[in-house]
Amino acid sequence: MASSLARRGLVALGMLMLLATPDQAAQALTIAPPGAPPGDGGGTDGGTLEPAPEPEPEPPPTWRFRHADKPVKVVVLAGSVGAWQRDPYAQHFENWCSNVEVENLSITGYGAFQLRQRFMDQVVANGYVNLRDPASEYWLVFQGGLNSVAMPEKTNKEIRQLFMSAHQRNMKVVALSLTPWGEESDSKRWKGLEGLTYQRYTQKIVDFELGRLTPEQALGRYLDARDQPDAAWDPAELADIGVDLYDSALRDRDAPLREIEPLRRELERSKAWKQRFAELDETTRELALDEFAQRAAELPRWFMRKELHSFDDIHPNEHGHRLIAQIACPQLPSSWGCSCPAVGADVPAGAE
Repeated sequence: MASSLARRGLVALGMLMLLATPDQAAQALTIAPPGAPPGDGGGTDGGTLEPAPEPEPEPPPTWRFRHADKPVKVVVLAGSVGAWQRDPYAQHFENWCSNVEVENLSITGYGAFQLRQRFMDQVVANGYVNLRDPASEYWLVFQGGLNSVAMPEKTNKEIRQLFMSAHQRNMKVVALSLTPWGEESDSKRWKGLEGLTYQRYTQKIVDFELGRLTPEQALGRYLDARDQPDAAWDPAELADIGVDLYDSALRDRDAPLREIEPLRRELERSKAWKQRFAELDETTRELALDEFAQRAAELPRWFMRKELHSFDDIHPNEHGHRLIAQIACPQLPSSWGCSCPAVGADVPAGAE
């Protein structure tokens, strides 16, 4: 019994060694809208590994909240998922929550750094928005990070700074996590064992957005961005409400599993994986190989349900957006005055 527990402990240690690796010098994932020319991240592969562009200088903001009878003012800020035009989740929030007025500032192709800059340019520097108005309650709904998913610790650093900037200006924060994404045909990111890397990147951002990680786990080599690196989280660094969209009804939980034996053989041939498990005894190494082969086999069950795809595996269609809003709605503040449809209501199982 003791030896079995010891082996399991060593397997867990090996897993942590893999999960705790720092950001690689990876390029960010950028995703173009439908109809983009080849090479710009468009088409059926859902994106290419291209460096995320620096945000263009934006003109001075001119938007403003206009409805005095809506005391809860909500800014939605996300990448291309939030920028979806056909019945986006931001519109459902405004429709279902009687006290809410929404301004959707989401924009295609922006990673965490660019979204933080957009918040400063369009919200903080907006002379038409008085974030200190005692008659209004201000919220930021953030749902981003996929465009910089290959740099999870840097992404978390930028999201943390964004949350702090919002809190410093009298706003509260709802974090909608990244949504499920990926497809078997995406050989650049999800083929074989490579998918474990991208699932790990995604999960690290999700877990930070939901407040599940310690500062060291979330930020890694960017821990020194904090004034007190070893201190516990200050509430201002985290979202007030976190909504898990990644492990939700958006997931294809019934997807067929991959064959385990080819994945196990791929692990056994991998020099990098051999090095990581080199210090484990043979029995424990075999257990670890089995564990990671099983995880790789289950990756399709972390993809988005196919009937919720729009033009690719990353962007939900209008049914997916309605489902996002349904998942989030019961967790939104009572002050919003929301009347929430049941999760899955009016989301046809086979609708395209």
